Amino acid sequence: MKLDSATSIDYVLIALAAAAAAGLGSLGFGLGGIGGAALAALISAALSSAGLYLWRLRGQKRSRDGQKAALPSRTELSPDRLDALTGLANMNGLYAWFEENAGTLVRDKKAIVVMAADLANFAELRRSRGEELANAVLKEAAKRVGTFIGDNGIAARIDGEEFAAIATIVPSRSLEFAAEQAGKLAEMLQRPVELPSGVIWIGGSVGVATGSPLKGPAVLERARLALKQAKQIGRGHYFVDSKTDD
Repeated sequence: MKLDSATSIDYVLIALAAAAAAGLGSLGFGLGGIGGAALAALISAALSSAGLYLWRLRGQKRSRDGQKAALPSRTELSPDRLDALTGLANMNGLYAWFEENAGTLVRDKKAIVVMAADLANFAELRRSRGEELANAVLKEAAKRVGTFIGDNGIAARIDGEEFAAIATIVPSRSLEFAAEQAGKLAEMLQRPVELPSGVIWIGGSVGVATGSPLKGPAVLERARLALKQAKQIGRGHYFVDSKTDD
């Protein structure tokens, strides 16, 4: 286990406290008498408590530092940033996420992967099966899209049956990761939706782009253009924009 300098100092202090406690205990009993033993025991307990306090204090500091360093898993969504039907962010929430988290991501040397996805023939589904069933399908699609954002990303419903999933990644792996995730999401959207009224096969397409967190809206636009390319190829396909904004 690799220790930082502050942690090493704490362990040294704790070890010294324990050694001093043991030594003073022996000294007290060597002096003889109840008074000497009691004094040594009292000092020993105080030093041991001091060592324990240092250990706990350091642990609390590490916890606070970890909380400061961690990027929130998603922006707190106020009503103007929330898509009420799916519980995902709306476009306002997505742009707010870009603005609020770009600086932290850049400091952490992270890139963003933006996937845009939409459902195939959704307008026809709404006309033929009704609003309630269509909304149930949207909610299920939103759940599936939301599984692709990792610990620090965000998912959004950006236009009708169109969704976005934003994940963070080390730039050196961004295009490889983007293609892998886009393929998985495209496959997941082909899976049937099981509803009380029956099974619905939806399908969809995915476009993906990567780039700098400082250019979030531009990366999103490139992902949406990639989505158009995927739709031209056909339902169930995905397309990767190979450009970068890093």
